[in-house]
Amino acid sequence: MINARIGCVPYLNARPLIYGIEKQVIYGSPVELSLMLKKGELDVALCPVGASLIEKWSFFIDGMGIVADGDVYSVILVPKKPLELIRTVTIDPESRSSVLLLRVILECFYGKKIRFVSYDEPADGFLLIGDKAINYRKSHPEHPVIDLGGVWKKLTGLPFVFALWTFSPVGKWSREEIKELLTKTKEKGLSAREKIALDSHQLHYLTHYIRYEVGEKEKMGIEEFLKNLIKIEIIDRSFPFYWV
Repeated sequence: MINARIGCVPYLNARPLIYGIEKQVIYGSPVELSLMLKKGELDVALCPVGASLIEKWSFFIDGMGIVADGDVYSVILVPKKPLELIRTVTIDPESRSSVLLLRVILECFYGKKIRFVSYDEPADGFLLIGDKAINYRKSHPEHPVIDLGGVWKKLTGLPFVFALWTFSPVGKWSREEIKELLTKTKEKGLSAREKIALDSHQLHYLTHYIRYEVGEKEKMGIEEFLKNLIKIEIIDRSFPFYWV
């Protein structure tokens, strides 16, 4: 096995992509992984698409990522008001992509500016991602939530890609070797989801909500997201993607 420096989030939805190579993985939050990739401390990382677009990273492993084609279950806004009336949101500091997705939904499709506030301030809702969101939904089934994957699908008709295997510009290993390793790992992981899941709830999440294939429709979803980030002036221009 090649000794590439592989970065990944410690979330349930990523475990099928690192099944069998867990000891080789360097774990971090989405924000931490983006910083490590930028510093050249990783050869490849399962990086949030929002961070990749902001940093203008261009090289990705083709064919796989963390994807939702509708509800994603683990990226949610817990509202205290209807979506169109929300003006302030408490955010999860671990993610930029989900914050950017919420901004795109509200600003581009609803024409509403929002302000993000700290946990000690009153807000119209709060954003949760990953295992925190899953645990919240499980322990508060009576509370209404807004699933951002589902809202994106309804508004655009496209899947949303939350994360991609993203290459460092200064990685030490060949991209083809890394792709071969991670492709084989994904194939094993998808076959082992019943082993990875701790209960039927987790298995349902891994098999019904999260998709791991990135094809043409998913790439169209990334392009649509980029177009809207340019529209709200988060990114100044479009740029090419290279799929290894």
